[in-house]
Amino acid sequence: MTELGAKGSTPIRLSAAPAAVGAPRWLRRAGLVALGTVGSLTFLLGVASIPLSGLLIRPRLKRMAQLKSRHLRELIHKLGIELEDVVIASFDGTRLCGWWMKAAETAPTIVVLHGVKKNRTDVLRAALGLRQAGFSVLVLDGRAHGSSEGRYVTYGFYETRDVESSLEWLIREKGARREAIGLAGESMGAAIALQVAARNPWISAVWADSPFASLERVTSEFLRRVTHMPGPVLSPVLWSAIQVANYRGKFDVRTVNPLSLAGEIKCPVHLVHGTADRLIATAHSENIFNALACQKELWIVEGASHARAIRYDKREYLRRITQFFQSKLSDSQERTLL
Repeated sequence: MTELGAKGSTPIRLSAAPAAVGAPRWLRRAGLVALGTVGSLTFLLGVASIPLSGLLIRPRLKRMAQLKSRHLRELIHKLGIELEDVVIASFDGTRLCGWWMKAAETAPTIVVLHGVKKNRTDVLRAALGLRQAGFSVLVLDGRAHGSSEGRYVTYGFYETRDVESSLEWLIREKGARREAIGLAGESMGAAIALQVAARNPWISAVWADSPFASLERVTSEFLRRVTHMPGPVLSPVLWSAIQVANYRGKFDVRTVNPLSLAGEIKCPVHLVHGTADRLIATAHSENIFNALACQKELWIVEGASHARAIRYDKREYLRRITQFFQSKLSDSQERTLL
């Protein structure tokens, strides 16, 4: 500090100017807090997204012991049905395992697709019912399920092409008539069947039990249910989990969207959904039904849980699915002959 003035006068005190003017201390602290919060949030999103993406594309498989059950094979044999173990090479070399149940030489063929975490044994009720009704039936383990190869589940991004490879194999190796082939699926399998039909207008009919309208939508609903996170928190977690899933699975979650493809489906579609479904809301099937521009039916089963309408009312379920394919596959054959 410097003092100026005449002798005896009151000194004038001048303070030295600061070298630099900085931000207020509270603002600097707020910035550090914000930076720490963003860093922590980014870290937490990264940590949360890895297991959540794993739940999506690498789910824990169920019913694996059933695939090797001798008792199950004996029961099927007692029904007079022979199972042929088959291995089909998909478009990328992935080996898909399944059972082929052949009927008469000229019988229509139906490919039956299971849901996520499951395998071909989970759809045997419908498959055996269709085989007893006179259809040739192929039941497949999807990629990364059952005995099939594959590391990640993509809900139709790659599975659609897996089914297409299987259809080509059926026509080439088993003599299946191209004009008389239908698809039946439940849950993920139903969503895959719809995507296959949209890409292949020659498919004759689709039975879709409890499909999702879009993978992103059903994933959001699932995460909201299991995490109980509020929307503002869930949105970045969902976004992060989807990005990780896209990277690990080498696909795009947002493109797995049966609803957006529904208008492109040309063949008849029969949708089934239970009112007690807590995994995929009935609104998914209702939205798909409204978007379809083809022949369509929607059966809402009061009291049935997810993909369990066949267990809730087996007799009615088998009656409906059999009549659906009998009428639609015979109609497609007649149109071809004309």
